[in-house]
Amino acid sequence: MSALYDKRGIPIERGDIVKVFHFIGARRKRHYMYKQCLGFRMIGKDANVPYVKFGHMTFNEDEYYLERPDGRALADYEIVQSIKCDHDERQHNPEAA
Repeated sequence: MSALYDKRGIPIERGDIVKVFHFIGARRKRHYMYKQCLGFRMIGKDANVPYVKFGHMTFNEDEYYLERPDGRALADYEIVQSIKCDHDERQHNPEAA
């Protein structure tokens, strides 16, 4: 199974909080959203297609979206916190950054 990477090439793992660019507002102020990686979910006819599940930082577990872990770097995503505080020590993917 492949992974998803943040804009610095760090693999996104379960429990990570990511800062996601949202829009540019008045006076060129950049606005962000914060999401949490909730792990993987297998979907498809035979439940054999992996997806990364991202939550919207709410208490409603039914509010999430899925991203395909295909080895790409998500240019607008940056890990800002992880459960074990180890995201800076993870093996970076130089091709993703």
